[in-house]
Amino acid sequence: MAFIGILSFVFIGMTILNRISEGAFVSLAEVSIVNSLLAWREISVFGLFTLPVPNMTYITEGLPHLVQWDYSFFGGNASIIMYFLYSLSGALMFVLFGMIIGLLYQYFGRAKS
Repeated sequence: MAFIGILSFVFIGMTILNRISEGAFVSLAEVSIVNSLLAWREISVFGLFTLPVPNMTYITEGLPHLVQWDYSFFGGNASIIMYFLYSLSGALMFVLFGMIIGLLYQYFGRAKS
């Protein structure tokens, strides 16, 4: 899980660098992407206190944005860096796939006994 956190941090840093190099401000679209990268979100209970709950949009929206690496400064000779980041994304997908298969095996293996 630390690998996902590292890639998320790199993604957020590169998003900020990309926006600075383009001379643009961070808009609401980028803020929503960054919010979808958070694995936990808060829910207010009757306005008294908040509870952290898992953020399901992290899996459906956050991870696909992480593996795209679509930045304007990766044009030309810098595209070799983008291909290196694609290999990191491939490794991340392999690790996640292995974790999901292991969890399914444990769940269905325990149901038989």
